[in-house]
Amino acid sequence: MCAADPRVSGGQLRRALRGLVVAVVAPVLVLCACTPPHDPRPAPSPLTSYAEPWRPQFHYTPPDGRLADPNGLVFDAGEWHLFHQQGGTWAHAVSPDAVHWTTLPNALQHDDLGQALSGSAVVDGANTSGLFDGPDGGLVAIYTSTTGGEAQSLAYSSDAGRTWDRYGGNPVIPNDGRKDFRDPKVFWHEPTRRWVMAVSLGDEIGLFSSTDLLDWEELSRFGAGHGLHSAVWECPDLFPLRVDGDPDQVRWVLTVSVGASDATDGSTAQYFVGDFDGTTFVRDPAVPPETVQETDVGQDFYAAQSYEQAPDGRRVWIGWMGNWRYPYSAPTRPWTNAMSVPRDLGLRTVDGQVRLVQAPVPELGSLRGEPTRIGPRAIGPDTVLPFTGSTFELETEIETRGARRVSVRLLESRDAAERLVEAVEVGYDDGQLVMDRTRGGTTGFSVRRSVPYHPRGGVIRLHVLVDESSVEVFVDDGALTGTMVVFPKRDGRGMSLTAEGGDPRVRELTYWPLRSIWR
Repeated sequence: MCAADPRVSGGQLRRALRGLVVAVVAPVLVLCACTPPHDPRPAPSPLTSYAEPWRPQFHYTPPDGRLADPNGLVFDAGEWHLFHQQGGTWAHAVSPDAVHWTTLPNALQHDDLGQALSGSAVVDGANTSGLFDGPDGGLVAIYTSTTGGEAQSLAYSSDAGRTWDRYGGNPVIPNDGRKDFRDPKVFWHEPTRRWVMAVSLGDEIGLFSSTDLLDWEELSRFGAGHGLHSAVWECPDLFPLRVDGDPDQVRWVLTVSVGASDATDGSTAQYFVGDFDGTTFVRDPAVPPETVQETDVGQDFYAAQSYEQAPDGRRVWIGWMGNWRYPYSAPTRPWTNAMSVPRDLGLRTVDGQVRLVQAPVPELGSLRGEPTRIGPRAIGPDTVLPFTGSTFELETEIETRGARRVSVRLLESRDAAERLVEAVEVGYDDGQLVMDRTRGGTTGFSVRRSVPYHPRGGVIRLHVLVDESSVEVFVDDGALTGTMVVFPKRDGRGMSLTAEGGDPRVRELTYWPLRSIWR
């Protein structure tokens, strides 16, 4: 990144050096830390064990409280910052590797302008905003305030996001009578030398620009006639990616989450691939406007946001594993909801169409225990696998060989007669990719999701991450991704394969237990 980039300054080097001393401390130290009496922000609960029923062991959860949308995702000075919605405030955690997290006190509380709803953060390293005392700049958070209608406001931090000041001229984009006007995602657009904001406007996305993060002008809008419009559009993101890794083939991706509706049995998310010239986003004209490209084909991946300035030119994002059909109904205490694992993003040409592809970040490999591998074997109606666990990673290739249905059953439990009682099922069913938790446990979460899927060369390739209360599936190297939360009533730790018809076989299967990030 060139020195002329306004996000970068010599001060970042000094912050990076300070960042080298930031380490993940043992949870007991974090949870017992006390907030000074004059600081009104709550400290993490000292009562959390991170061992409660259904508590994820390698996904981020807050010590307590209700987690929702990821906010302000930015990499700075060696730290991955994860802010997230929690009761209309910005809760905060940091990580050196996007895997092991330290929870910090809340960053943004309510103020005279109401709640601090979803938004983004940038490194204003050249102090384009003039909000910082010196030339080194700092972090700027752009979020939605609520008093007088949804509007866009700023806060800024000179100490690596540990403390924040509100901008005295908030809101920087007032509400002009709009009902839905929220979730600003801001990034620096180098060709036009200005900041760009994508923000939700009902069921469209508005694009705004600014040279200083304070004064904004509207550029254009996108959405009318494109994709799914069954509910409000929320939490937009806009970023460039190489197609098939080719640096000469760069396209822009606009992602939006779509609120709960009967049409999608809750909330969902979609993306558009096209071009952005600094003013207007134009979808690929080869894709019919009504085409809906889902970000995730499961039930529980919402409000995903990507990291600004992720290292090595990567585009990494995280989503809220939840759904507005049941946003805070999980039977968990003292926390509710979790984030997905961080995922690397790319664009790949699949069957002549450019698709968004996702993969778990390689840093998760640090959690792997010793692998166990099994070789070729036939799959019958109930083929029990020699693994048990509720926090693990699995990769497998399965040859369908004429089978009508073949799938993996996870987090399963059986009765005394070894009959299946509970399980989450992932696999192929007569031309469909299926994620089924109708026998997954807790009532109120029964759902079966399916999308068209034809295994390439008759081989199903699955990469699966299972935690205490979630299943994330990456199919054919991330060409399809599915996310489900699940709350087994019993001690579901078994695994099996099942099939109907044909002569399906496991080509290979590898299983890794995954260590907890909390202990």
